[in-house]
This record gives sequence, C-alpha cells and structure tokens, in this order.
Amino acid sequence: MGNRPSYLDIVDDIRRQISTGRLAPGAALPTSRELCESYQVSRQTIGSAMIVLRTQGLVVGQQGRAVYVTADPKRHLPAVGG
Repeated sequence: MGNRPSYLDIVDDIRRQISTGRLAPGAALPTSRELCESYQVSRQTIGSAMIVLRTQGLVVGQQGRAVYVTADPKRHLPAVGG
C-alpha cells in the first residue's frame, strides 16, 4: 500500500460495493462504529472516507447520523471497461 492513506482504501471498497450493487441506491451504510470495527480504523479515518464519498456524490448524510447511497450513484462512478 505504501504511503497511501487508509481512508482511500475504504473509499475504494465502498465505491466497489456501490458499483456492484452490494450497496444499492437508498441503502444505509453501516454505522461509524460498525465501519470502524470492520476496517479496524479510527472514527477519524471513517469520517475522512465519508467526506470523500460525499464529495464524489456517492453518499448523502452526515457522520453521526445515517449515511445513505445516493439515489443515482451510477452517474458518479467511472465507466467500467474503459
């Protein structure tokens, strides 16, 4: 992984789950606590990942409250296959 921040790996994983449909539009993401346990990181790291995902238009909501996959995440995901 090198010097890449761990929150970017979390962003990539959640983006992958959205693109494959594992996290469907309108689905709630796990809580911050659950994400911390799942990825073995701090709340700050999860918060950083959520900021990136919100900026990219993939999720809506706030840390400390429910965070949901946007209604149309496909328009924010890169095209598959080039």
